[in-house]
Amino acid sequence: GAAREAVDDAMARGWQPGRRVGLIHAVVLGEVDEWRNFYLRDGGERRVRDYLTLMPSTPVSLLMQEYGFHGPAMNVSAMCASGNAGLLTAKMWLDTGFVDDVVFVATDLSLTPENIDHFVKLGVGVVDVEPQQGCRPFQEGSRGFGMGEAATAFVLSTRSSASYARVLGGSMTHDAFHATSIDPALTQVRACFEQALVDADVTAQQVRYLNAHGPGTAQCDAAEATMLETVLDSHAQVYSVKPLTGHCQGAASAIETISAVMGFERGLVPAAPQVSDAHPLLLDGFTAAEPD
Repeated sequence: GAAREAVDDAMARGWQPGRRVGLIHAVVLGEVDEWRNFYLRDGGERRVRDYLTLMPSTPVSLLMQEYGFHGPAMNVSAMCASGNAGLLTAKMWLDTGFVDDVVFVATDLSLTPENIDHFVKLGVGVVDVEPQQGCRPFQEGSRGFGMGEAATAFVLSTRSSASYARVLGGSMTHDAFHATSIDPALTQVRACFEQALVDADVTAQQVRYLNAHGPGTAQCDAAEATMLETVLDSHAQVYSVKPLTGHCQGAASAIETISAVMGFERGLVPAAPQVSDAHPLLLDGFTAAEPD
């Protein structure tokens, strides 16, 4: 459904699909409810056609079939960074001439009670207060994040004159430190920020806003605040959409991107309102967007 809306919107803005249209789907856990039903309700027995609906490749293939697209089609999975990984992979495909266009979709529909419970046990999920009270990125008293689900989609092309925005560049790396924790030295985090600026041919002084991952955890707040103050030299203001959307896991960074892009089209930065003492560069609620 999200992909159809994106394709329709792109066509309404003048996009015509090229000969090779690729499809990238960013996903972490896939159809959790359906796998749950397969084992617990259906006893592991289904018709073959219904069983195939469980596979992450099936919706990708069906979408390609629906539109008659014939480029590469695949899933990418990089936990909360899946959206960034998918977006940058799409850009690489376009930059190398591998495809003419890319439909990029990010989904996360994984919120079974069991999954939520384990995020609470990890000490990062918050379910006992209103989202903006529990999730306060860059503010005093933040306890983590509320959970969210989302599906969002983009059309990327090098042949568009009416796009919402341009993808200038980016970087991907890995701490190789721990499954869920950040290396306190922040060496790779810093390198990723710096490489992204170089790849996009942008200086730190040109960055007006930092759309943070901002899940409201202590280690992530500290890491991103450090990048704001050092790599970006405190020139930018920071915000997070997590208190408004919840943490959408595999779709998280795609939701962050699309909220920024569509917010700017409407002349605003979609920041959450402050609810407690905050970092001095944190935006307080929806803010009129300034250039850069």
